[in-house]
Amino acid sequence: MKLVIAVLSLLIIAGLIYQAAALLALHFFCRRSRPRLPAGVEPGITVLKPVRGVDAGTRACLASFLQQDYSGHQVLFGVAAADDPVLPLLAELQAAHPEVECRTVLCPQSLGLNPKVSTLRQLLPHARHDLIVIADSDVLAPPHLLQTLAAALQEPGAGLTSCLYRAGPVRTVGSALEALAISADFIPSVAVAHYLEGVSFALGAVMAVRREALDQIGGLAVIADYLADDYQLGHRVHQAGWQVTLLPLVVATGQPHAGLRGFFSHQLRWARTYRVCRPRGFLGYGITFVVPWSLLAWELGGLTWWGGGLVGISCLTRWLVAWISERVLLQGRLPGRFFFLLPLKDLLSFALWALSFGGDRVVWQGRSYRVQPDGRLQELK
Repeated sequence: MKLVIAVLSLLIIAGLIYQAAALLALHFFCRRSRPRLPAGVEPGITVLKPVRGVDAGTRACLASFLQQDYSGHQVLFGVAAADDPVLPLLAELQAAHPEVECRTVLCPQSLGLNPKVSTLRQLLPHARHDLIVIADSDVLAPPHLLQTLAAALQEPGAGLTSCLYRAGPVRTVGSALEALAISADFIPSVAVAHYLEGVSFALGAVMAVRREALDQIGGLAVIADYLADDYQLGHRVHQAGWQVTLLPLVVATGQPHAGLRGFFSHQLRWARTYRVCRPRGFLGYGITFVVPWSLLAWELGGLTWWGGGLVGISCLTRWLVAWISERVLLQGRLPGRFFFLLPLKDLLSFALWALSFGGDRVVWQGRSYRVQPDGRLQELK
């Protein structure tokens, strides 16, 4: 038992060191300035936006790409089904913004197992410009988004850039847990990776890529059967010798009505995909679970006062990381009461991390897949 407690103590110490490193990384990332274009320079940009369905936030999210402080950009909306309820809204938005070159393209073909990439592949031939922005439909963009992305791609050797994201309005416990997973786990890990090993991946909410870099890796067809299309795109551009960057720029994404089942499904899908893409990093990710490890050490150690103190320190450290990430770096507005769910979220995340080693099956958009060792999806009939 002493050996077990000693191992747990080492894990807790390593985890607390990681949390301290995350705080430092977040601090320095916050202090970075956004790249800016020279006055009067606005290179052509085409925005590709796969769209499906309508919810309460769809209008604002789509309109935010038509209301950019940028002239001469092209926006292409891709819709897979001719009866999609979003089509009337797209027509209305186009009519309301005649100053923007905007077009809706029907993309009925199934070009691979990833439906987002399938739609993007059918949109790309209609793109007029050499800077390509790929944005999810639920992204609410700040007015300076395109300016910042274009400026980043003017750097010598720049091939791809992406930006951070935060959760939008939270209305359920499931969506609150998702928001905490982003601000307390994902974004701090991205900040640490940025400073320790550099960026060789992309974050998929918004990505901007040079057409030359995209052509060099074989286009979007090479990622058509991957679930983690953002990671694959950024990684392949990096391997081709281009610079991949991550901007201190934040967009909001929406999952306001996600339930607990949706949270479990999404997080398990993410964990099993991450395990395949970055196996060593995912194994090392286990040290970040300081709250579960400290609770286990407290229980095995006989519920001593020092063990309880360690649990308290672990919880306070995690709350500090989550608060700084959410409120300072991401400029989010997650209500304070939801931060009290963080220990529960950490226990659930630990369980999902452990479960991810038990199989390679994921459920995505109602279909079951196997994540193969190279990261490709195989549909299960």
